[in-house]
Amino acid sequence: MTNENLAVGIPTPVKIFTWILICAGCFFFYVYTFNPVISFPNASLDTYSAKMGFASTGVRILGSVLALFISVLANNPRWLFITLISRIFIELGDVVAGLILDGLTANTFSLTVLAGLEIWAVLRLWKVIKTDQ
Repeated sequence: MTNENLAVGIPTPVKIFTWILICAGCFFFYVYTFNPVISFPNASLDTYSAKMGFASTGVRILGSVLALFISVLANNPRWLFITLISRIFIELGDVVAGLILDGLTANTFSLTVLAGLEIWAVLRLWKVIKTDQ
């Protein structure tokens, strides 16, 4: 097994997309954890469960950002591949929940587009990983 393609690492367009995800993730970590009214104008943080729900979502986002950051700094296509696969499932789960709770909104549309872009990145990474074997 050679490591020629893996040595090249993550394709540049996927790296750029990953850095965009990292920046957006940092912003949404802030929004969900500290100021959810920015994205959810009717958000009420009057109850413990609402505060915990937003804060735990922020922590989930931060964990994903950390995994993306480590993967791109290490220039490791395999790590980024598995990180993006998990994000795709999370995004699609959020789409389903959003459709059930609110119907088709800008948020569900945006999450669907995001999942599509993550699928594009995964397919690019898959080519790098598969041609290495």
